[in-house]
Amino acid sequence: MKNWDIPSLADPDESEITARCVAVSDLPLERRPAPAFALAFDGSSQEVEAKAGYPSIRVGFFQIAGVYVDILRFLGAANDGLLDVRELERAQVTQTVNSVLPGSNVFVGGASGSGSLRIELERAFASSRITDFGPPFSLTDALLTIHGAPGSPASSIKLSKCPVCGSAGIGVGNFVDIEGSHCNEPLCGSPLYVTDVLRIYEEFAEDSSNVLTLTRAMNISERLLLVSYLDGFYRTSRKSLSNGLFITDGPLAVYGPIAPMKSQFSSYWEQLCAGLEREDLAPPLLVGIEKTGRFVDHAHAIREAILPGHVMMLDTPYVNRHIVNQPEDHFYGKDEFYGRRFLYRTTTGEVLVVTVPRVPGGPPYEKPSFDGASGFARQASESWESYPTLRATLESLDSLQTRLYPDAVIPVALAHSASSLPLGTGKSVLTLLAQQNLGMPQDSVSVSRFQFSRPKV
Repeated sequence: MKNWDIPSLADPDESEITARCVAVSDLPLERRPAPAFALAFDGSSQEVEAKAGYPSIRVGFFQIAGVYVDILRFLGAANDGLLDVRELERAQVTQTVNSVLPGSNVFVGGASGSGSLRIELERAFASSRITDFGPPFSLTDALLTIHGAPGSPASSIKLSKCPVCGSAGIGVGNFVDIEGSHCNEPLCGSPLYVTDVLRIYEEFAEDSSNVLTLTRAMNISERLLLVSYLDGFYRTSRKSLSNGLFITDGPLAVYGPIAPMKSQFSSYWEQLCAGLEREDLAPPLLVGIEKTGRFVDHAHAIREAILPGHVMMLDTPYVNRHIVNQPEDHFYGKDEFYGRRFLYRTTTGEVLVVTVPRVPGGPPYEKPSFDGASGFARQASESWESYPTLRATLESLDSLQTRLYPDAVIPVALAHSASSLPLGTGKSVLTLLAQQNLGMPQDSVSVSRFQFSRPKV
């Protein structure tokens, strides 16, 4: 182990760090209104064993939440140095979406394990709806929207392959709409669903834990709930959209089989900015905030080298060399990210790892190009001018900090609280819920502690 390296914890080179930092007050100042509200999104998931002694029979639960915070009302909650908690409560509105998915050795209508997941994921997305902007708008509608345009969802989606036979389809390929479709290969004909485009089923384990699959479903649901609100404001009140701060838990990125959706999110954002620009409206503030991970670890390792009120540009050679341990010319972030990471030291000395998209659009990461005379050339994606919303975003986050946990921001903390599926007692309740609805023998401890009528799931 003495030969192993831990890049995030290596002694920082302060000159490398300070050369990449600027004061937030020196960033380009965009003509835009101060945000009047914030919407933050977070999620949590739990996988439970549905039968004691049979750990291969599993059920997954996930819950996502969006919390609306009236910023002016929130900031006005202080009274004579004390916070009026009733005013804080009136400043927020919470929307939660929860669902249950089959894990290993749980089947729907004779389908395989992965087939059962596909059926229930389609149901979960279609039934998870918001009604804040008129007619119900589901996560399936949001998925079609990022394949279409703001305010104009695509009527159908082309699948790269059939989940059952693996074929790309004959002729023009396999297309599926909100009502579903069938593989057009004559020897297959299997049902197809809009949610198959996410390819979450590819990581499904037929006989073991599916925590990763459940996490993928939860993460894309969070992102699509965000799109549901962005598009709702775009359809009904574009001026209000321009006044909003939208915050996701985690970076503006998608991973694993879902990674191709990065292009759809980038395209949607670019069209959204263009639509608002035509009406002389500023784009909303959009940011992802990370609570854990190697970038957060690195931020804490170098925090003292970043002055309060300063932000650090993480150019690709620096990321490769100090954080992800790759060659300096490695094309970091090309497959997953629709925003770029920055490190921000708040005016109170906390440190935030944030991801912000380019405006009006464009790739947040580009392949490093080497200039023999001066090293790596600076890319357009590494220019401060490509992120005109960055200053307003960081100034807003600075005003919304909290001491609830390290480096916390109030809207994210509220969304985290609203979406949490608690461990311990909470897991016992979910286990009992799974046992009751699957007709399984119920764990004696759970039955003695929790007595309630059989719910419909």
